Amino acid sequence: MTSIPRKFRYLKTMTREGVVFLLLLASIVIAGFNSGNNLLYLMSGVMLGALILSFVVGRINLSGIRAERRLPRHAFARRPFRAPVEVTNSKRFVRSFGICVEGGGADDAGGPGMEKTFLLSIASGGKTTTREERIVIERRGAHTFAPIALRSSYPFGLFNMKRKAPGAHEMIVYPHIWDMNRAPSGSSNIRDEFPSHLKGPGSGLYGFREYRHGEEATNISWKLSAKVGTLIVRETEHEERRRVCIVFDSVMKDTAAPTLEAFEQAVSATASLVWYLCESGYSVKLVTRDDVVGYGSGPDQMHRMLAVLALIQPLATLEPPPIAGKAVLEGGVGVYVTAGGSTSVVGKSGGDFSAIAAAGRETR
Repeated sequence: MTSIPRKFRYLKTMTREGVVFLLLLASIVIAGFNSGNNLLYLMSGVMLGALILSFVVGRINLSGIRAERRLPRHAFARRPFRAPVEVTNSKRFVRSFGICVEGGGADDAGGPGMEKTFLLSIASGGKTTTREERIVIERRGAHTFAPIALRSSYPFGLFNMKRKAPGAHEMIVYPHIWDMNRAPSGSSNIRDEFPSHLKGPGSGLYGFREYRHGEEATNISWKLSAKVGTLIVRETEHEERRRVCIVFDSVMKDTAAPTLEAFEQAVSATASLVWYLCESGYSVKLVTRDDVVGYGSGPDQMHRMLAVLALIQPLATLEPPPIAGKAVLEGGVGVYVTAGGSTSVVGKSGGDFSAIAAAGRETR
């Protein structure tokens, strides 16, 4: 098919009504030439002016319109989130009318894109927010939201002007988080295999007890002592018992679909363990074949490790796993997670780990 010359490509934006209007204009012009009727010349001039006005005003109406999707800072696979679109009219003196906002869907959001939203008018220099649609992304990883399309057939519906809002949005989706009460492991729940907290030097609070003669006064809880009428001492928790090193081995024995699904389950199990430990106040370290996230605690540490797990990919290698016994654990408790591609570590280094987890199906 012969392509339309660039200077005539605006004809592709004409609506069905616009095509009918153009054919009617052409027929009136031909009739005027044949008959020499001045009234037909006048009608054709008015119609041609309306056609040009519709094109020019339509271009001005759509210019200066920006659309930006407000993505959340953090999102998890298979967990719905809201992502409204903010539409801004940057023109200083001209109001825009009849703007249709569409597109902008994710590459794995379970649908073709956002629902069409029609905005009757946007004031000059103003902004409006579309309805917050519910988005669910099934798989972890980096996902791209396509540019948002802006359409308008204002003022007469003869031209359907279209423009894409500049820029595509990207976001990292964390792995699906399981309930730790149902997270599978080799023999029992991973959480149950952690040693109990012990008293000792550290920053974590273990409990309270009555003051004993000769103890340091810095550990006295004066507020609680005033309530109960006797001296009460704070007991701290041994710091090393709050350190957990998670080693995730991403080696796969093959690329079959069941194996890849087991790998995704192992990633989710690791992410769930990271979530649980960070929420419980542990200092956590993550070791993979490609990355090492040192010991840390709190939300920032959790998001750093979840970002690593969101982008991790299965490997096929014969190199030994990234484990060197107690040197990697650095005094913490070890948890080894595998999808079944590297089982030799269980026999060689399993003694250094409190829990060794293999991929399994999530219990619903």
